[in-house]
Amino acid sequence: MRIGVPDIRFALAALLVGAAAILGGASRENPLRLAAVELCALPLAAVSLRGMVLDKTVRTDGAAFPLALLGAIAAVPLVQLIPLPPGYWTALPGQAPRAEALRLARIPMPWLPLSLSPDDTGRAALALIPPAAVFIATLRLGADERWRLVCLWIALAAAGLALGLAQVATPAGGPAYPYGTTNVGSLVGLFANRNHEAGFLLALLPMAAALTLASRAADHSHAGWMAWPFILVSIVALGVIRSRAGLILAAPATLASLAVAWRGGGGRLGGWPVAVIAAAIGVAALAVALLGLDPILSRFDSHAPADFRFEAWPHVIAAARGFLPFGSGVGSFDRVFEAVEPLALVGPTYFNHAHNDYLELWLEAGWAGAAFPALFLVWFIPAACRAWRSGPPLAPASSAAIALLMAQSAVDYPLRTETLAVLFAFCCGVLAAPGRPGP
Repeated sequence: MRIGVPDIRFALAALLVGAAAILGGASRENPLRLAAVELCALPLAAVSLRGMVLDKTVRTDGAAFPLALLGAIAAVPLVQLIPLPPGYWTALPGQAPRAEALRLARIPMPWLPLSLSPDDTGRAALALIPPAAVFIATLRLGADERWRLVCLWIALAAAGLALGLAQVATPAGGPAYPYGTTNVGSLVGLFANRNHEAGFLLALLPMAAALTLASRAADHSHAGWMAWPFILVSIVALGVIRSRAGLILAAPATLASLAVAWRGGGGRLGGWPVAVIAAAIGVAALAVALLGLDPILSRFDSHAPADFRFEAWPHVIAAARGFLPFGSGVGSFDRVFEAVEPLALVGPTYFNHAHNDYLELWLEAGWAGAAFPALFLVWFIPAACRAWRSGPPLAPASSAAIALLMAQSAVDYPLRTETLAVLFAFCCGVLAAPGRPGP
């Protein structure tokens, strides 16, 4: 039997999704794992780009804007790595301390890039390859192939939940935790951070709701029935994880899941997908209330110490203003914050990210970093409206997943992990696919 290019594209996409989920659950300190994910992305990127360039029949009208935005995002770290003569980089905002350090060390001023941390900026540029490859590939996948990737995402998340049972049972740590630096004693699944596990489950809830509708088709009769148990277990797991952002976003995520099922059922409240999902949500919420309400409420205790991120944000904002308009370099947050962190905030807690990706983008990429989220919304809001108005079930579910991850990014950094970046890119590809054929 001859294997065609579409089959190869799907196989490579599935390979990358699996690699990203298993190896891409941390944002730092794991260069070999991240390199493996990036290597898995290269064949998919090559096949997808080649097909897009050579196949003149491929429509990209719905994806032209996000493709252009993707190119602009990729260009920023590359531009920040271009070596500049001393007369140029020393005149840029925020570069005076670096120039002064070289002067005090009596080192001649060399050609240097704009980025204060070129190695991290280079790694950030490479980290864009997997989500970019998945986005471009998803534009050309068929509806059945997209459904199968959704099934794969949910299966991987379910495997992470099974691993999480062992993690909760061994609070002292051990082989159940995939990463050395992690939230020991918490359910983190395939991630290093419990907040990212929560974000993963939240984004997949509306996707699972869309999958219940797929059971109406003979080709997906078995896949549809795996969705509602996943919804039930995921909501219970969110209570066990006790991520504050995850708990706050659980309500809009469940409402979005019900809306996806209701819309796919033709707007009928009596349709079985809505009833089954509502029952699963109700059972899960009851279980959480009976078994874990006190630990959950303790996460919002008004007498708890102030959250470190809120105290640090004013200093991040001040530092970002000092590097405008070009930023300090993508991936350079560590170096910059260590220089501006007041002694009052120095302690055993290591602040490796701003815990607000919009602020961190502004610091690292300047006005371009502030413009990218705004430009993304220019495309996303009309595309999401069209998806809810006339798209197949997977399109509004993808828009809900995107919105949930963007909301979490206001208090965390989910898209700094390859797993969630690839999932985000897959959802964007579903939303941008011209015509969005399928059930």
